[in-house]
Amino acid sequence: MLKKIFSFFMAIFAFFASLFGFGGNKNSKCYIYSDLKYGTEERQTLDLYVPKSAGGKSCGLALFIHGGAWISGDKSSFSKDTLKNICENMGVAAAAMNYRYISDSVSVHDIMDDIDSALKAIRVIGNEKDISINRVMLSGYSAGAHLSLLYGYSHITSAPMKIACIVSNCGPTDLADPQFYSANSSLASHDFIYDLMSKACGYRFNKSTFGKASAALAKASPLTYVTSSCPPTIITHGKNDTTVPYSNAVALDAALSAVGVKHDFISYPNSDHSLANDPDCQKKADELINNYVLAYLVK
Repeated sequence: MLKKIFSFFMAIFAFFASLFGFGGNKNSKCYIYSDLKYGTEERQTLDLYVPKSAGGKSCGLALFIHGGAWISGDKSSFSKDTLKNICENMGVAAAAMNYRYISDSVSVHDIMDDIDSALKAIRVIGNEKDISINRVMLSGYSAGAHLSLLYGYSHITSAPMKIACIVSNCGPTDLADPQFYSANSSLASHDFIYDLMSKACGYRFNKSTFGKASAALAKASPLTYVTSSCPPTIITHGKNDTTVPYSNAVALDAALSAVGVKHDFISYPNSDHSLANDPDCQKKADELINNYVLAYLVK
């Protein structure tokens, strides 16, 4: 499990490094906030880069949410150099956030509050610099993609800024998908998956009581909240993914198509959860993300 977590953190780094590049600029064009507190809990922190050139204007935000099965991971998986280059080269604010890990007392619904609080804190920082940060692209890998989708779809009307678009890389969309719990899933061992999903949805169940958890699992699944009002979405997923079933991506693609939501689904035929074995697909994803940023964040 730890090896897989390390692998997709490396994939996160490579994905956005390839998209936005590196290169130091000692004379920063950004206001920089490291480990900015957006709540009272230890993990309620974020890193934020805001373009100085946006003073007196509105500005988009790219918010990255880390993976780690909701129980591990850190915002540092998104390099500060990457955030800086997004800010300087694209002219939008860029942030990576930590959130409370799920536990017996913290579910994914509580993490929705974390995302909400983080966005509010970012808006306050923008206002202090006479910058209206009023639209956001939510992006993440694995659990971070799930949180991006769940927040973006369920908080369309209540978020403190417009959900402009979402990027889901290998994100869980249906926590009740039987393939999560089958023998061919890398998570389905020693009752780990039942404990994990119990904490995620906030309802304790096991193999024998799985049927009673359907409502709680649905409430914690992005697929439940798909409507024609959902924001434009990019879905990337490896066909050989044994951590998050490929069927989750297929289901989301079908649901968005059924209600006419603008979206792009890139299937990686040779890749697992790391998305490492399809460079042509990765190039297409890079181009799509760049286009989404230009279309929905840069105005």
